[in-house]
Order: sequence, then C-alpha cells, then structure tokens
Amino acid sequence: MAEPARALDDVSAQLAEMLRHADALLADWMRFGAEVRLRVERETAAIGAIVAQAVDGASDRALAIRLAAVSIELERLEHRIRVAARLAAEQRTSERRLVAGIAVGFTIVIALLVALVVRGPAPPLAAPPLPMRVDMPPADAAPVPPDAAALPQLAPAPPPPPAARVDAAPAPRATKRH
Repeated sequence: MAEPARALDDVSAQLAEMLRHADALLADWMRFGAEVRLRVERETAAIGAIVAQAVDGASDRALAIRLAAVSIELERLEHRIRVAARLAAEQRTSERRLVAGIAVGFTIVIALLVALVVRGPAPPLAAPPLPMRVDMPPADAAPVPPDAAALPQLAPAPPPPPAARVDAAPAPRATKRH
C-alpha cells in the first residue's frame, strides 16, 4: 500500500503544480485583459474625441451655411421693409400735401364767402338798350322798289329805365340760425 499512496501523492503534487501554473496563467490573462481594457478605453476616448471634433466641425459648417442663408433672407426682408417705409413716407407726404391743398382751398372759399357777405348784394345792372324797331310792311303788300325814298322809317328806341344809385349802402340781411 505504500505504492498507491505514493502514486496518489505524485498525482497530487502534479495537480498542485498544474494549479499553480494555471493560477499564474490566469493572473497573466487578467493583467492582459486589464491592459486590453485600458487600451480599448483610450482608443475609444480618442475615437470619441475625433468623432466629436468631426461632428462639431460639420455642425459649425452647417450652421455657417444656414446663417449665411438666413442673413441673405434678412437682408432681403430689410430691403423690403426699407422700400415699404419709403413708400409709406412718400404716401404720408403726398397726403399731407393734399390735406394742405384742401385746407388752402377751404380758406380761399371761406375768404371769398366772407367777402361776398361783407360786400352785400350787387346793385342791379341797367338793362342794355333795346335794338331799334323797324316797321315792316304787311306780308300781303306789294314789294317796294329799292330806292332811297322807299326805305322804312326807323322808330327811336325807348329810353332806358332809371339806374339805381350805386353809392347807396345795401340793407343788411337777416340771417336765420338753427
């Protein structure tokens, strides 16, 4: 029996040696895994930084392009607003001129009406003299030869009516107020 116990001790010693060797390999493997993990994390961080820079650059370029388009549109709108403001100012100026012209016209009309009221009614004008009457022969009479003795006799025109006095002041008119 000594021999199976020794064989068992040899197997046990070999297994112990294999376990130590496996422990050493496992420790090496764990160090390698930790190194790989650190390397992967560094590479991932570097790639993340590069991607972030690329995304930032692309977004900056896209933003610049969009801002350029918006600024062009803003310039167009600003131009339209300036044109509209200029047209509105011209419209106000023309309306002011129109209102001023209407005010001047009303002032002139009022001044003329005041002058007419102050002056009063105009004196009647003398009737123009009537044309002279010509006596015509009746239609059934015989034609008269055209010699000087046969000319019709002209009657004198009636005298004009007496003219009203111009220097007399007109009577004031009564005005009716409501």
